[in-house]
Amino acid sequence: MAGTRENILELGEGLIRTKGYNAFSYQDISTELGIKNAAVHYYFPTKENLGTSIVKTNIQRFEEMIENMNSQNFDEWKQLNTFFKIYIKSNREHKLCIVGSLGHDFITLNETTKIELKRMTELIIEWLTNLLKNGKAKGTFAFKGSNYDKALVIFSNMVASLQLSRILDKTKFKSIYLAVLEDLKPN
Repeated sequence: MAGTRENILELGEGLIRTKGYNAFSYQDISTELGIKNAAVHYYFPTKENLGTSIVKTNIQRFEEMIENMNSQNFDEWKQLNTFFKIYIKSNREHKLCIVGSLGHDFITLNETTKIELKRMTELIIEWLTNLLKNGKAKGTFAFKGSNYDKALVIFSNMVASLQLSRILDKTKFKSIYLAVLEDLKPN
């Protein structure tokens, strides 16, 4: 059973990914969890502490996912599909990814949260770049341009597709996701 700290992190992340960082307060968390505001402040003295902890938790999850895929010797397609499952799940749950949600509020975030969000973004892009490089070298992927540029295109498409699916239609996400996959297939 999760403790209070973990419940606050989980609920805080959910609020960020559904409402946005600047659209929720500790009162939202305390009301939902049935605890006093002081209890939230006990674990996370400021909203900045909470935001930074949520980003660090997401970084840890991403690194664990990579380690898990490497230990199971996932090929490049399986790794890419595992990565896409993060966005498929987010779309199904009507949530933005943490990068997309916090990216919208980036200029209002404190420096520590900005640094961690940038670190997470760079980690994802670096991982995608290396995945594309390895896949392209093996002939698994085929695309024009640099590995880094293609990683940026893929990542930005996933982030933006969640935002657009909120405005247009959830099915639009699937169209974007499938187009990204199709773009990588060798002829």
